[in-house]
Amino acid sequence: MSSTGGPQPLWLLLLPSPPREVTASTIKSLYASTISQVLQKAADVSSAFSSVTILDIAIPCEESIALESFHYSDLQNLLGQLYRLICLLCAENSIDVQYGNDVDVRVLLFKDPDNEARLKDRVPALVDDPSTGPMVSLRRLACCGRPWQRVCSMDDVDGEILLQLFLRLRNETFDNSRGKIVVERFASKRSSPASANATASATHDQVTRAHHDAVAVGGTFDHLHAGHKLLLSMTALVLNTNIQPGVEVERSLIVGITGDKLLENKKYREYLQDWHQRQAAVQSFLLAFLIVDQPMQSPSSNTDEKNEGSHERTVTNILPLGLTIEYVEIFDAFGPTITKESISALVLSGETRAGGKAVNEKRAAKQWTALDIFEVDVLDSATADAATSDHARDDFQNKLSSTEIRRRLAKRLTG
Repeated sequence: MSSTGGPQPLWLLLLPSPPREVTASTIKSLYASTISQVLQKAADVSSAFSSVTILDIAIPCEESIALESFHYSDLQNLLGQLYRLICLLCAENSIDVQYGNDVDVRVLLFKDPDNEARLKDRVPALVDDPSTGPMVSLRRLACCGRPWQRVCSMDDVDGEILLQLFLRLRNETFDNSRGKIVVERFASKRSSPASANATASATHDQVTRAHHDAVAVGGTFDHLHAGHKLLLSMTALVLNTNIQPGVEVERSLIVGITGDKLLENKKYREYLQDWHQRQAAVQSFLLAFLIVDQPMQSPSSNTDEKNEGSHERTVTNILPLGLTIEYVEIFDAFGPTITKESISALVLSGETRAGGKAVNEKRAAKQWTALDIFEVDVLDSATADAATSDHARDDFQNKLSSTEIRRRLAKRLTG
């Protein structure tokens, strides 16, 4: 979508704590009404200004789930249910690139207590609070340099508590010279507050893991969609986040991105993004998810080079606290997983489970340690309720297919 000029619309939606039992039903009952209203308004802005509105949806996560012991399944379920709901709501409201009103949604996590007393009394000092995620405190979120023009919240007790604390923390950091941020509350139709659900017994999976300092993921990443965002988010969450302030630990996130030559026979090839466009989209998302203070800026170091003796392109971001992101052009199903012994974990979708087994067989042949495999669920509309129309279900699936996105682009641009 072309832009009429001016800054790209950038909004923030603050959601109160999720229920302990995260299912399609509980997430929908708590958040669907508010998210739907915000999406519709953001879509109207996208259409009016011919510029895709970016909507950051920030939700608190119980810190023990994210840091003290890594409950992969719980985090993956929470993010997956949110992205699934967002796709269904976009389908139901005809929000799509085909209609020129697309909204780029990014779900962010912040490590914030889930009850009012701790929200008020246990906010860390900013000086001791790193800006490198994938999870930061509410104070860091409120005080970051991300230029949101509008902050949205749920118009109920829990939503108001969270909003007021966010605004207080923000006002303590920024003076009036920064400009006012528009605040808007959206009606909530949930039957009970999130705090009531938070007292329910936990059902976290108890499988924990050692910290991983080198994690890999791969894909085509054409026209980045919700499935890609879930995959990339979970890859970032597998990284070692137990970093003390002032201490740098060398960590790397390696993203293999399919080379252009392997995609020449794809359908609607003329609407396929080239490698640099796909790499830029992945980088933009990961930096927004990982570095709350630098989402709209260039990383501290960004190099683009062809690897000596090969045709592979590599872009490298060098970020705070010893974190490096490498985006590598790949021409097979293995990529750096069989050339970098230091990689210890691989994140993949359920559709590519066999690929993880093949990678470990190749590593075993080299007498390398097998990778820990983390699987991301495939998003689908199976959990949609009976009221969801067949058209919305079909449109949901199309939003998770790069081929269908290219087809819809062709339809809009050629008439």
